[in-house]
Amino acid sequence: MLIEIPFGSETKTLHVDLPDENVTVARSKNPPGSGTWAEVVGRALPQPIGAKPIRDEDLRGKRVVVITDDWGRPTPASEVVPLILQELAAAGAEDDNITFVTASGMHDTMSEEELVRKLGRQAVDRCRCISHDAGDHEGLAFVGISAQGTPIWVNRSVAEAQYKVALGRIYPHCTHGYEGGHKMILPGVSSFETIVRDHSFNFAATSIYGVHENPSRAETDAVGEIVGIDFLINVVINAGSEPVEAFCGEPMAVHGRGIEFGDREVWAAEVPAKADVVVASPGGGNLPARGYDVATLDHAARAAKESGTVICVSSDSKPFEPEFGRSKADETLLNGARDRFNAMLPSLSLSELLRLHEKRDWNLSEREIQWRIKSVRGDYYRRRALHEICKRQVILTPDPDTALQEVLSQLNSPDTLVVVLPEARTTLPKEQLHRLG
Repeated sequence: MLIEIPFGSETKTLHVDLPDENVTVARSKNPPGSGTWAEVVGRALPQPIGAKPIRDEDLRGKRVVVITDDWGRPTPASEVVPLILQELAAAGAEDDNITFVTASGMHDTMSEEELVRKLGRQAVDRCRCISHDAGDHEGLAFVGISAQGTPIWVNRSVAEAQYKVALGRIYPHCTHGYEGGHKMILPGVSSFETIVRDHSFNFAATSIYGVHENPSRAETDAVGEIVGIDFLINVVINAGSEPVEAFCGEPMAVHGRGIEFGDREVWAAEVPAKADVVVASPGGGNLPARGYDVATLDHAARAAKESGTVICVSSDSKPFEPEFGRSKADETLLNGARDRFNAMLPSLSLSELLRLHEKRDWNLSEREIQWRIKSVRGDYYRRRALHEICKRQVILTPDPDTALQEVLSQLNSPDTLVVVLPEARTTLPKEQLHRLG
């Protein structure tokens, strides 16, 4: 079997002398966008899942809130907001009773200029538009405690709304399995305290890309259902952040349907049992600046046995020897400049990273503390992926065919299983795609 795989502007050829049933070439479909954001969402609005269309509600005199993501996501909400306003108007909602809230979570709040860019001039001129501030205690309301003990404070406008609409996107996510769903509530419009408590679930081994059943997602959904969303609009995007398909209606049903569609039609590829050998390339286009791309290796490792081999196409041959910090934090840097704090993180031990995440006696503003523990989590996620990759033999090489022949010769078995990921950076390999029911 001859298999061609892209690597930047080059094409590499693999010769695999094994029975066809032992070799799987897996790549996501990653289709182009299927229209503008307004067109894609417009097709979904009249046929919601598990809920009435917005325009069929009676919203006269009711407080309505529309939640969108913020500057941290490239969703062009301004293209969709006019459709939402039309639907709300048809349901009898008055502009004076509509509040738009950007779900900033732990991010910095947005300026008026940024709100106009995100929501569009029409929304800003007609309705009250605010950027959620997770540290504004006066702007928060306490709504209860989850079954797992998370105290829930959310944006007061959201808590007091009588009808809630949320607009966001779905794509694989590093801790919640997938974006979308009730993430618009937690972390989106929750308090710092609620977010930090919830983010402790992110350290779970299963709180990773493409795993829907994980502690982070479970807690976010539990809190989200307590707070409530009446009408969710989630748009499945491709690797280029283009809209492919939209789903709307009841949040849990919408999110599940979106993930199922995305797995099957956009970002995932089904592979058989874990392979003895995985050959992976980041794909065509721009290549990573360093010798390897973590996402490419992470996806390849998921398809390989722990005792297996990952052959990753690289610009040069070099050992895969990631460095893991072993130090304790320099106390003088903890409350100093943010860039120096971030530069210190890779040198710290894993236990020290976790200690910093749980630290409560910072001499900093609330918002600055959130940025620091966000950086701590980011370094933890990077290490988690690298530790998983290191459980396999990793070969970085510009000549994957020669490396493959050497590995197959060493294994010397007709039962060897090989998986090839020609575009591993944008392909999520899964033994079973997400299916409803």
